[in-house]
Amino acid sequence: MSPVSPGTQVNPRHNGHAHLVIACPPFAAPLQPNERPSATAHDPGAARAAVLSLSTVSAIRREHAPSRLEHPGSPASREELDGVRAAVWGSTVKISDLALLEDGILASALEDEFQAQKKAHPDARIVAVCERDFGASYTKILVAVPGTPDLMVEGFDELEITGDRRATLAAVGIDPDRLGEGYDFSGEGLFSDYDGFLHMLTGGALSVYTNEDRFESVFVVDRSEEGEDSIREVWFP
Repeated sequence: MSPVSPGTQVNPRHNGHAHLVIACPPFAAPLQPNERPSATAHDPGAARAAVLSLSTVSAIRREHAPSRLEHPGSPASREELDGVRAAVWGSTVKISDLALLEDGILASALEDEFQAQKKAHPDARIVAVCERDFGASYTKILVAVPGTPDLMVEGFDELEITGDRRATLAAVGIDPDRLGEGYDFSGEGLFSDYDGFLHMLTGGALSVYTNEDRFESVFVVDRSEEGEDSIREVWFP
């Protein structure tokens, strides 16, 4: 496929995000949903290396000075889809890359990267998540924690779960029975507070605060063939 032309506008009704968190040993003490992670110095060099490890990236074209962690905005044009955010705090890596977004139908970029990072970091806890709203909302969560089977949550209006949420939380040191309201594991659907669930699994890496004191780096990248194909397939169907 030929690349999407620069300047091509993204449909304003299309928005979404995709994140990847890789936490390597030694692991920090687990956080409860209401506990804020401590501020750890950001390593720009390690963030650069993490971005270059992605299958969606062939090279880094430009790097901005580190800035305070924030939620990525929705892209307005093809050029903005080449922005990748990355932070490395101690042994935790957090990456936000819109080329990893999936459509819930044919695209598999998030799962492909998840499997690649599992192979590269077999002792790590890895969480990949994307949310897409192109008129219909789609969510996908992938979790790998050593010592327990992988967990997958995905779907449009109703989420389907593969794996054991209780066992996954227990493997990171969280007692599911002490979480209280919002974490009922008795039914087939996902409990109401999945943001809190991801907060616990990632040590707060996916949470962003209004008075944020953690930093990240922002890169403008050249896309690999896989990255370009994913962008075309999902953002410009």
